[in-house]
Amino acid sequence: MQKLRIKNYNTKDTIAAIATYPASSALGVIKISGKKALPIISEIFISQKKKDIKKAKTHTLHYGWIKNGSQSSNGTGVLDEVLVSIMRSPSSYTKEDVVEISSHGGTLVLNKILERVLGQGARLALPGEFSYRAVRGGRIDLLQAESIRDIVDAKSEEGLRLAIRQLKGEKSKEIDGLKERLKELFVKTEALINFPEDEVNISLEKLKKELKAIRNSIDSLLAASQEAKILREGLKCVICGKTNAGKSTLFNCLLKEERVIVSRYAGTTRDVVEETINIRGVPLRIYDTAGILEPKDLVSRKAIEKSAKTFNEADLIILVLDGSKQLAKDDYFLLERIKDKNAIFIINKSDLPQKIQLDKLATLSVPKVKMSALHNKGLKQLEEAVFKSVYKRGVDREDVIFLSHYQKQSLDALRGNILEAYQYMDKGYTIDFLNFALRESLDNLAKLSGKVLADEVLHDIFSNFCIGK
Repeated sequence: MQKLRIKNYNTKDTIAAIATYPASSALGVIKISGKKALPIISEIFISQKKKDIKKAKTHTLHYGWIKNGSQSSNGTGVLDEVLVSIMRSPSSYTKEDVVEISSHGGTLVLNKILERVLGQGARLALPGEFSYRAVRGGRIDLLQAESIRDIVDAKSEEGLRLAIRQLKGEKSKEIDGLKERLKELFVKTEALINFPEDEVNISLEKLKKELKAIRNSIDSLLAASQEAKILREGLKCVICGKTNAGKSTLFNCLLKEERVIVSRYAGTTRDVVEETINIRGVPLRIYDTAGILEPKDLVSRKAIEKSAKTFNEADLIILVLDGSKQLAKDDYFLLERIKDKNAIFIINKSDLPQKIQLDKLATLSVPKVKMSALHNKGLKQLEEAVFKSVYKRGVDREDVIFLSHYQKQSLDALRGNILEAYQYMDKGYTIDFLNFALRESLDNLAKLSGKVLADEVLHDIFSNFCIGK
């Protein structure tokens, strides 16, 4: 897709878009923002009370009809019966004059109303342009804007709840606190440089201690952003095991339905099967694979190649071992493959007499869950093990922070600045070096919240939003 030019994000234009999903429904909404929003609606709207809508107070609702441009084929002269919401600057989402038209949700009628709005001088909004203006106008910061996208794209109730917390500005306050701490250090170094004759009493050891504390705070934010990535995209989880160990039975057990054909014959699954479930608020993208063992024919070779790719990209491996049999060559092969990966061992078929040599697994520091996937026994223990594997870094869920790729880069750069400043002090460099590193850290922190960010970067971020947001 060709990138839109930054000049198209012209904040002097009045913009408009359909803000609801383009499908037949009970209601649809067209949003208008900019200086011409009120003049435009006054031209195309007939108020039931015959009032001049340009004089309407902010945050008021008005009933009436949208006029057709010319006499309509049905002879009514109107396009639809609507409700019009008026939100005057600066008390609106974009901090501009905003008008929302709530009409019936037919695709044709929505597009006809939008045509009327555009015909009066508005421009069709680009993806994310309303949120772009909200950030530019200071209504929200970049952290809150990022949470809006995550509310729209939420795959779990937990992800939705945490995105709403970020929209309310809770993470922004945390970043502001970090900014104050950095600014205080920067001011102290400025004083040491500019007023050496005043014998400013600042302990370099205290500066080092505070830098270390700030670095720890940044590390916590980076870890929390990784947890957010899991809530946003889901944890890629691969179920693997030797043939007939019960992989597909476990897959169906997790889904609570028969998604994969289960047979007593070995090697039934011939391809990678994918589904998404939620385990205690964590979206889990689970893959049942055709195995990653030695192929016996061309068909199985192709299936195994696809499975191996999925396996290598996985965030979590669930290895299914047949508890009713001793460990075999294929089991040892898989155990070797996953030794450096985040994994959980399932000792399956616990309803049968057990022959597996558990002592040979005891040395591996991997969670082990006894199950009978066939009889749905041990499922809660598996869910607990999956949940702990996601949050094993000790990050509190309430600390999760949703960041874009650019924000993550800014946070990484900020950490680099702090490490650099600490090293300057450790090696006895002059205070000027520390001052410079702190100045850069403040710049990167401003980029994180969107207070200082190039238009090109902002454009790339908001172009990933949906039109109308």
